[in-house]
Amino acid sequence: MNKTVLAIIVCSMFALPANADTVSGGKITSVHTGGTSFNYSKKRKHWTFRITDSTVIRVGSKTGNVSDLKSGQPVKVEYQRQGNAFAALIIGIGF
Repeated sequence: MNKTVLAIIVCSMFALPANADTVSGGKITSVHTGGTSFNYSKKRKHWTFRITDSTVIRVGSKTGNVSDLKSGQPVKVEYQRQGNAFAALIIGIGF
């Protein structure tokens, strides 16, 4: 097997937890005071995502922060279910 292909496969296994999911095509409907969570809607579905210390916020190719999250903004969210809650792993703005 080509070493480059093998390296890509190995790296992709560690990119996200095995039980991570992604949702895109929707918008932020509100950001909760204190920046600990936000609401997201896509068509008729609605989610609340928790923002944790390990959540990464990306604005294009740069690292962002909670203050970059605005109501009405389209985002892509990679998340993990934690019990009955959804923890945002990566929030992508401008994708």
